[in-house]
Amino acid sequence: MRNVLKPTCVMVSAMGLLLATALPVIAQSGSRSAPPSGSGRRTTEPASGSAQRTQPAPLALDGFCPVSLKTMKKWVKGDPLIQATFDGHTYQFANEQGKQMFAADPAKYVPVLGGDCVVSLMKMNKRVPGNIRHATIHEGRLFLFADEDGKKMFLADPQAYANADLAFGGKCAVCRVDMKQAVAGKPEFTVIHNGLRYLFPAAEQRDQFLANPKKYEASATSAQPAPSGSGTREPAGSGSGSKQPAGSGSGSKQPAGSGSGRRD
Repeated sequence: MRNVLKPTCVMVSAMGLLLATALPVIAQSGSRSAPPSGSGRRTTEPASGSAQRTQPAPLALDGFCPVSLKTMKKWVKGDPLIQATFDGHTYQFANEQGKQMFAADPAKYVPVLGGDCVVSLMKMNKRVPGNIRHATIHEGRLFLFADEDGKKMFLADPQAYANADLAFGGKCAVCRVDMKQAVAGKPEFTVIHNGLRYLFPAAEQRDQFLANPKKYEASATSAQPAPSGSGTREPAGSGSGSKQPAGSGSGSKQPAGSGSGRRD
């Protein structure tokens, strides 16, 4: 009996030795659940130096409140704690009420062409940033110019520049692409996109544009101007003797402090 068991024990011992040497090999052959080095295992953290950090939208109107300018014709400094972003720019407001009014209808308060100079667009086919020191209000809309010469050219002939921001001459961009038709838009269905003003005949076309603006948008310099009426005035207050923003002429004052209502 002992002679029979001896070969069996030897066989079992040999198999055990074989398994003992094989198991470490199996454990190293790819059974680990962790990803290999360099595979991006940190899925919740951006790579060092990546462009995933969003840049803040540039400050519009040097921080002055667009609602105060529209409603009171005064340069009132906005509060950095009360702000909103629209069409790629950050706007600051004198108070929460102004912010709410802006949110209800941003197109009513933002500067024409996103604050770029309409004269530069018409003369050079370029988007050149305007300056609040060279500003005017025409038919209730705020225009900023690159320099005083641009402002003078505008004031001499507002009709030539006032609608430089009007995309496709006021024709519906959606109708133009989807139906190949030139359909006039209406001011009550206005969308501001990349500083250009788009008009639509109804809410349906406006919403279609908002859902996919890339499909319908004009290029940054392809707005087609249309005649405009008169009604130009300065934004620094009503009546004679109103002061211009700093740098617009002799005796000009620096912009007022936050929420002070002081004219500059």
